[in-house]
Amino acid sequence: MYIDARIPDTLVVRSRAALRLAADGAVLSHWTAARLWGGVVPENANIHLSFMRDVRLRIDGIKPHRFRHRLHIVRRHGLPVTGPEQTFVHLARFLNLLDLVALGDSLVRREVTTPQALLAYAMGWEGQCRREAVAAARLVRERVDSVPETKLRVLFVLAGLPEPEVDIRIHDADGMVVFRLDLGYRRAKLAFEYDGRWHDEGDQPAKDEERRQYLQREEGWTFEVFVAKDVFETPETTIERAATALESMGIRVPRPLSDAWRPHFRCDTAQAA
Repeated sequence: MYIDARIPDTLVVRSRAALRLAADGAVLSHWTAARLWGGVVPENANIHLSFMRDVRLRIDGIKPHRFRHRLHIVRRHGLPVTGPEQTFVHLARFLNLLDLVALGDSLVRREVTTPQALLAYAMGWEGQCRREAVAAARLVRERVDSVPETKLRVLFVLAGLPEPEVDIRIHDADGMVVFRLDLGYRRAKLAFEYDGRWHDEGDQPAKDEERRQYLQREEGWTFEVFVAKDVFETPETTIERAATALESMGIRVPRPLSDAWRPHFRCDTAQAA
């Protein structure tokens, strides 16, 4: 399929091309549908098309899927796409728990679904990987800004720590939002924040420090700041650090902590020893 070189190479353009090459009844699905809905998924170069019948489709760059169940087809950017909830359960077969929860969080963030709608759809799903879809849907939350924030929260939940509130908003006397915190415990005024790479750029570190010092001094907040290494390389140390911070604030932590996080996070062998 050829297009004018002046046309930007976008997912929508590639999706339109794939549909023109495919047999009748093709529906954009899986990774492609997730991205068209604004969801965050691991990189996948193919355009994914689903059918409710057997088809022969062998074209580089197009991945066909065949289903016996009815596809929930809606229009997105003028294209036939599986609905966000069905896209979520379809991907339960391919994504791990963390990436599936992150997808759910991002779909909710884009306001194309809700945690309740995802869970209800997963509970009623009769296709493959229903259990995985339900487990992930139970962990989806509103107002989550990034994938690392999702994974930090899920790490704590799987370890058995009290679940932190997401996107805590602090208002001024006029009711305007003046500060937002990634995760935390409002009553104890304990905040858990994830600093991604962009927090190291320009004057951002100074801004972060100024904000946290102000909230510590004027509002009595305590901060625990985490970075990529804490989540993806030393999760066990991170869990214990969070548990200690909670206990220091008088928040009960169940001991011993759960090991349910271990299948989903890399655990440094030196750390484990």
